[in-house]
Amino acid sequence: MTGQLPPGEGDHYLHRTLPGAQVVTTRPLLTARENIADTVAARAMMCVYGAAGCGKTLAVNCGLRELEPGEEVRQITFRDRTTARAVRFEIFTALGLQGDAPAHPSEFDRLLKDALAVKPRTLVVDEAQWLNSEACGVRGCP
Repeated sequence: MTGQLPPGEGDHYLHRTLPGAQVVTTRPLLTARENIADTVAARAMMCVYGAAGCGKTLAVNCGLRELEPGEEVRQITFRDRTTARAVRFEIFTALGLQGDAPAHPSEFDRLLKDALAVKPRTLVVDEAQWLNSEACGVRGCP
């Protein structure tokens, strides 16, 4: 990625195309792209954070667009304080899993882990600040 390029469909956080807009390749954008590529290659987890409006969603979407063509990317966006069950259901839906979603958390977790073990995917959670400690499944998560 060098110079300027047109933004992709949905790169902007409002998920709309901005006529005539160009993405300027800045050092933070290149850093995000490199970190995303490394994270996906390692099948690891990464967090992009910063002030509202500083270009996090744009940087992530630009970086994801540069992944291998066969990389399956699924995106989830949370807009309110959500529950762990809602998070599981959104992941179930984003992964395109067939059948009914399990009723019990342990069954749900097993299904999701098995599905990801069979076919790894890149899962992007936008607006993760809306996830509380219950939804994150991590003690001490804000």
